[in-house]
Amino acid sequence: MGTKTGSKGRFICKVGFYDIYAKDTFKPKKESKFNFNKPDVSSTTYNILHAKKMVKGNFNTKDEAVKEAIILLGDKATIYGL
Repeated sequence: MGTKTGSKGRFICKVGFYDIYAKDTFKPKKESKFNFNKPDVSSTTYNILHAKKMVKGNFNTKDEAVKEAIILLGDKATIYGL
């Protein structure tokens, strides 16, 4: 069964009620006679989403995104045990 992630990217983790997604950008595909070659990833950006809406984005690492999500939770972070 396939997923319909659309343009959000791939799911990384959940912090409280926020979701962290990673969106990859690829280098142009190299010419090859084989069809199973995958393109190389040139960069990855991490975004914080809540209910399909991007709250904050363009983080370089997962740790930066998680820290920002904990800050966004504020005093609700104690409810989730963070």
